[in-house]
Amino acid sequence: MHWTGPYGHTTKQIWDYFENDCPKEKHYSSAHYIIDFTGETFHVIPDTEMAYHCGSSLIDPKSEVIYTDWAREKFGQYANIERYNNPNKIKSSPNQVTIGIEMCAIDSVGTFRDATISSAIELVISLCKKFNIREDSVGTHNMVVGWKDCPRLWVNKPTLFNAFIEDIKRGVK
Repeated sequence: MHWTGPYGHTTKQIWDYFENDCPKEKHYSSAHYIIDFTGETFHVIPDTEMAYHCGSSLIDPKSEVIYTDWAREKFGQYANIERYNNPNKIKSSPNQVTIGIEMCAIDSVGTFRDATISSAIELVISLCKKFNIREDSVGTHNMVVGWKDCPRLWVNKPTLFNAFIEDIKRGVK
């Protein structure tokens, strides 16, 4: 789960950034879904295709390695630092086994409109059912990399993320 860091940007602006600015800046960034302020959900990359939304080469400040303990527990070899740094092994990333969802935020705090949250809950419930994903495997960008305040609101107010997960648990049952 992500927030569209440039708050106030529409889905179209975020998609244009992924499609145009990232290649110009020579980096990759994308997500499978973008949820607008109105709650409209745009499925922009097939679920079975890798999106570049939670890979990292930076150190998690808590675990002092790339990727958090949570990510290594959930994604195993895909968040294994030894594989990442060894040139003789295939590079791997949580991007290979996760689905990225961007939510448009309305301010610098990272506030989401109710429609955005409602659509995110519905989407995550449907993905959990479709791919047999456990609710405790739904995480934030911050939970994967540790150093990024994404989504900022949930990093700063984790009780709001916990409430989101509780809504998903009720919907998956």
